[in-house]
Order: sequence, then structure tokens, then C-alpha cells
Amino acid sequence: MKRFRFRLQSLVFLRELRETQAATVLAKKLEQQRRLEHDLVQAQARSELARANLLQAEGKRFAPQDHSAALADFDRMVAQERSAEKALLAHTKILDQARLAWAEAGKELKAVNNLRGRAEERHFQEATRLEQAEMDEAASRIAGASYSLPS
Repeated sequence: MKRFRFRLQSLVFLRELRETQAATVLAKKLEQQRRLEHDLVQAQARSELARANLLQAEGKRFAPQDHSAALADFDRMVAQERSAEKALLAHTKILDQARLAWAEAGKELKAVNNLRGRAEERHFQEATRLEQAEMDEAASRIAGASYSLPS
């Protein structure tokens, strides 16, 4: 039987490469997302701690500069929390784009693999048909030779 060769094999390799690269990019973006979520949780915790310190400062007698320092610390922590939220929101959009790129690369790879599967199936059907025709021809020659023998 003749060996199967897919004319678009180089396209298969390119699509596999693109899909692998998209998966790698997505994995990196997911790791960045986890880090940003962790940063946000820590910023929220620091903000809550600063809020608690500010509330303690209001109930006691402190010098105005101590109260002012606690208020400034609280404002700084809230600003860091908002910054972390914005970074996470912006990265979520980037992550969605990476997911779409990976899904699209997967679809393209699947399409070319489907083409390969159909071409391979046609190849094997044609090879089977040719083998069967050769066997039929050989059988008819053998049968014809046995009838022509003198008795």
C-alpha cells in the first residue's frame, strides 16, 4: 500500500505551534491574574487595618499629628486598594482576549485536523479499492488459467 502523505502537513505544524503558543500565553496571563488577585486581597487587608487604626485613633486622645498620620495612612491604603482593583479589571480584559485567541487557535487546528482525517480516510479507501481490484484480477487470471488446461 502507498504511504499516506498529507499535502497540508506544514499547515498542521503551524497551527499546532500557534495553539501551543496561545496556550502558553494564556497560562502566563492566568498566573498574572492570580498574582493580581492576591495583591488585591492584601491591599484590602491593609486598608481594613488602616481603617481600624483610624477608628481607634478617633476614640482616644491623640495628638493632631497622630490622627493626621492615621488618616493619611488610611487614604494611602485605600488608594492602593483602588489601584489594585483597576489593575485586576484591566488584566481581566487582557485575559479574556488571551482566552479568545487560544480558542480560535484551537478551532483552526481542529479544522485542519478534520481535513487531514478526511484525506486519510479517502486515501485508505482508494488503497483498499486498488488492492481489491488487483486481487480480483489475479483471481480471474488463476480461474482463466485453470479452464484453459487440456484435459
